[in-house]
This record gives sequence, C-alpha cells and structure tokens, in this order.
Amino acid sequence: MKKLINLAVPLIISQLVAQLLVFTDVWMMAQLSIMSIAGGGLGAAVYSIVFMVASSTVGCVANLIAIAYGKKLQNPEKGDIEVRTSLKGGILLALILTIALQPLFFLMHDMLMMANQDPEAVVLAMHYMDALKWSMLPTLMLLVLRSLVSAFGDTRSVMVMSIVTVVLNVPLSYLFAFKWEMGLAGLGYGTSLAAFIVMLGYGYWVFTRDKYRIYNPFEKFHEYKLGTMIPLLAIGVPIMIATMMEHALFSSAVLLAGTLGAVSLAIHQIAMQCLNLSWNIAFGFSQAASILVSQHFGRLEVGLVKRYAKLGIFAVTATSAVIGILLSLWPEFLTQVFSVEGDELAEELVAALPSVMIMVAMCFVVDAWQLAAISILRGMKVVVAPTISTAIGYWLVGLPSAWLLMKLMGLEGVWAGLGIGLAVTGIMLVIILMRHLKKLENIEQENISVDTVPAT
Repeated sequence: MKKLINLAVPLIISQLVAQLLVFTDVWMMAQLSIMSIAGGGLGAAVYSIVFMVASSTVGCVANLIAIAYGKKLQNPEKGDIEVRTSLKGGILLALILTIALQPLFFLMHDMLMMANQDPEAVVLAMHYMDALKWSMLPTLMLLVLRSLVSAFGDTRSVMVMSIVTVVLNVPLSYLFAFKWEMGLAGLGYGTSLAAFIVMLGYGYWVFTRDKYRIYNPFEKFHEYKLGTMIPLLAIGVPIMIATMMEHALFSSAVLLAGTLGAVSLAIHQIAMQCLNLSWNIAFGFSQAASILVSQHFGRLEVGLVKRYAKLGIFAVTATSAVIGILLSLWPEFLTQVFSVEGDELAEELVAALPSVMIMVAMCFVVDAWQLAAISILRGMKVVVAPTISTAIGYWLVGLPSAWLLMKLMGLEGVWAGLGIGLAVTGIMLVIILMRHLKKLENIEQENISVDTVPAT
C-alpha cells in the first residue's frame, strides 16, 4: 500500500490542483453572472467531449511506457527503444488529433441550437470554446510528458507542474476576463496561454534530466513514423470510445438539464465540480494502480499485478465514500460559495441546490469503481470488454434512466439516472477485472507446473 500511496499522492494533488483551476474558473464565471455559469458550463462540457477523443487515446501512452519500463529493468536496451517509440508515437498522435478535431468547433453553434439549448447560453458557450480550443495541443503534449515521468515513478514533478499551471492560469484568466473585459473568452485565452507556457517549461525541464535525456523528442527524427501510433491506437481507441461514452453521458445530462432552464443548468455545472472532486482523487489512485500494474505486467509478476489491482479498488472505494458522506451532511456549503448577491436567479439556485447534491453524492463510489477498474484493465492491455460494458451501462441503462426520471423528479431525476448507469457499469467492470486476474493466476500456475516437470 505504501508504494501505491507514494505514487498516488502527487497525482492526487496534481488532479486537485487542476480541479482548483476549474473551480476558480467557475467562481469567476459566477462573478460575471449566473447566465455565465450556465454558458461557460455548457461550453466546457461540449469542449470536453472533443478533447477527450484526443486525450483518452493519447493518455494510453502512460501504460505502454510503464510496460516498457518494466521490461527495461530486465533488458535495458530493448526497454529504452520501446519507451522512445511509445513517446514519439504519443507526440505524433497528439499533433494529428489536434489538427483533425479543430473543424468540429465550427459546427458547435448550430448543433447546440438544434439541441434546444438557451440561445443566450449558446452564445456565451461559443465565446468560451473559441478561446479554449487553443489549449488543446499544449495540454495534450503535457499529457504525453506527464505519462513519461509517471511511468518512471516520478510523479512529484507532475504535481509541481500542475501547481505552476494554476499559478499562471488564475491571474492570466482574471486579467483577460476582468481587466481587459473579455468575459468568458478571457477565461479561455488565459487557460490556453498558461498551458502553452507550462508545456515549454516542463518539456525543457524533463529532457534536461539525465534520466530522460536519451528520450529527447528533438533527436532521431527518423523514429517518427506512423507505425509508432499503432500500439497506442490498439489500446487507445477502445478506451477513447469508452471515455467518450462516459463524457457523452454527462454531456447529454447537461443537455437534459438545459431543457429545465438556466438555473438547473447552473446547478448541474456546480454538481459536476463536486463529482469531479471525487473523481480526481479516485483518478490519482487509479492511475497509480494502473502504472504499477503495467510495470509488473511487463515483468510478468502476476502476484504483484493482483496486489496492486486490489489495493487500487480498495483505495478509491474508501476515499469516494468519505467524500460522499461529507457532501451529504453539508450541502449548504455550496450555496454560500456559488450564490451571487443581487442576481435574480440566485434565490432559486440556493433553494434547489442541496437536494440535488445528495443525489450527486450517491454517485461517487460507483463512479470510482468504473474508473479504477477500467484503468487497471488498461494496464493489462484489456480494453475490448470494458468498452462493451460501458456501452451497456451508460447508454442502455444510464441515459434512459436519467431521461425517464427527469420527467418525475426534474434535475434530481437526471442525477439518479446517472447513478444507476454508473453503478451498473462499475459492477460489470469490477467483475471483468477479477476474472482477468484469475486468468493470469491460472496461467502462472500452469507455467510453474510445466517448469517443475522433470526432464525425461
């Protein structure tokens, strides 16, 4: 457990710092108006769908590098080649996906209007997205760098990088949004500029270290080949599909909330920040468990694969349960943070927020289960079955439940339906994980039996 915690804590702090950045953005949106929370939240939700297509695919480079790192301890030359190939495949894929996805932003206005969203919220959402889209490439490059150092166990630098990002982002966003009176667009430009600066600084720091100097992406340009992306795509595309289905589920919930009015949309955005808090802590443990599983999977150490997989599930369950209980006991805290004095919609928001938060808190543990299980399975290169499970849980159970319960309970029903879908998905993924761990154990026992048979 100590090794898992040591690896996970910097990742958790990094995720919480990133969450703090989002939280401050939402707070600054609130200082503009309740409608800005609705529009900014809508823009952020839609942008996240586009971004997740790229980030969930590129992010799998962490597992490939971790597996290569495991091999490096036994065969340094072969391991170094695989690390360098995976790194450059990730960089190339990040660049190609950024270019390929940009045209989607030009279609968003008409798509949101067709989805029956508030016209004023759509205008504000487009202002935010048009500025935020410039952060895609530097953020993906940072993800590749983060994957490299995390796979080697150096997660503290990831934490420092995240803190530096916030230190830059908050004042830049405030400057653009308020001093230069650019509103929501200013928040997007501040985020983009901060990401670009941090990408340059962190990249320089990483590749001037002795440990990573041999993987410098500006050397051996002949290694940049389309074929280097194939292993990434083999794992990344199914994970991308699963991640897209999850985010599309929540984005569809945003659209459902939008049909209930601007206040419901604003409450939904606040609720998402609470879920993201729990998710980010679970992500840190899940990523740490996934990296450790990948390293030992690369060395074919089945016992340690099982150990860190089970520890990962236990850690996310315990932490998510604690956060859910605290939110259920004290939901009024959020009304004090997000209420805007003098806004005509504030009273309605304060009245409706606590009951919705109780529903949100019930989603935390099951959301953590599906996140941890799919991350650990990815570390074992198991991706097809998890994708099928997410399709069933999210789209055949979660979204229909949210739509039906919305008719009966309003926004509370939307979140109740989301909880049902997450629970079904989480349980299925944990079952799949346990089966694959058992399969690895059986393979190991068979190999031991063969090795112990005396020669004839």
